[in-house]
Amino acid sequence: MTPRVLDVRSDDLATAMVVLQRLAVALFADVFGRPAVTPDRWFEWPEARILDRIPLRRLGWRRLVARIAPRLSDVVTDRKRWAGSSASRLRWSDGAVRARLAIDAHGVEGHLIPDRLLGLVARAAWESADFRLQASTVVLDHFRSRLIASADEPAAPRIAPGLVWLMIATARITPAASVRLGWTRRGQHRALARLQRFAHGVLDDTALPHDFWSQWIAWHVERRYGQRATLPPEWHSRLSAADRPGAETIHPLAAAYAAWFPIDRRVARVRPGPDS
Repeated sequence: MTPRVLDVRSDDLATAMVVLQRLAVALFADVFGRPAVTPDRWFEWPEARILDRIPLRRLGWRRLVARIAPRLSDVVTDRKRWAGSSASRLRWSDGAVRARLAIDAHGVEGHLIPDRLLGLVARAAWESADFRLQASTVVLDHFRSRLIASADEPAAPRIAPGLVWLMIATARITPAASVRLGWTRRGQHRALARLQRFAHGVLDDTALPHDFWSQWIAWHVERRYGQRATLPPEWHSRLSAADRPGAETIHPLAAAYAAWFPIDRRVARVRPGPDS
């Protein structure tokens, strides 16, 4: 057994960052209607399993050793408590201690990237310059293709990691039937479920930023995935009032967007007349 307790390699962290960036870009494209790789492709990415459990070839004997770890060592006489008598004392071997600590570090499910590192890896992935450029470009292109840009247009958006966790927590990524039944892609399925659980935990401990673009992105996430009731109140966008008739107008840009692009579009069907 390796003497290292937190067995996470640099290649694992680099792969996890790439996978998280690809997922986030796909979610931004899905929310803002840009033809790109859809989030459902997650189940086709072999690299996504990096966010699942430790492979069996690396798990080794940790669980087995941890179960049988306490072993009876030499009989030791404790003169302070048992004068004149011998008492048995259980002792953990060095390998058993490392196995127990490894399980504690990686969680009872043996996640390859522990929870304590998952948030840091995600922040590094989503605060990189390349990802922020891709995500902000998707948001700005969608905004400028639907509204007339004015001189007082808000500055370029800064994508906060919490917004990506919001997308992951609410995204409706539907796997194929074979995946749902557990026949294929089980590692990717477990990894996605883990990310969504972790995302809800992040949202419970944080709040939506107050800047315009964060509110704008969160509003579009609500429009796309419609899971407002599952979110903490701190993550409700104030711009969503534009979708409610009679509500007070929060921002003129949101009001204009909601008027031109309502959530429920009704297409009038005209029956051709006899002279048409």
